[in-house]
Amino acid sequence: MIELDPSTCPRTPDAISQALEARPEWLSAFTKDFMSASADFSQERIDAALDRWHPFAIACRTPGYLEEIDEIVRRINSGEASDMIFYDEEGLAWDIENNRQPLFDRAEEDAA
Repeated sequence: MIELDPSTCPRTPDAISQALEARPEWLSAFTKDFMSASADFSQERIDAALDRWHPFAIACRTPGYLEEIDEIVRRINSGEASDMIFYDEEGLAWDIENNRQPLFDRAEEDAA
């Protein structure tokens, strides 16, 4: 799995807008959020919009990340995910049916 690189996109309105051009529906939603907050002259709402959309912009700017996610979604939707392993926050492994797969746990690897 490709790791997101936060340094690929500054947390500024212009940088986020430029990054989100890769996904027009995301750009549209960000623009609405940001413009609404700006119209209210609410710095708190502007910051909330930037905080909400910055991770999406990082995803757009990290080479190969969105393509990898699109491939995972395609495999899941087409029923080709029986061999896929997913990890939770603790590094525990799970299959597509939500069954634990302890042989693949990352938590034990990290402890070694």
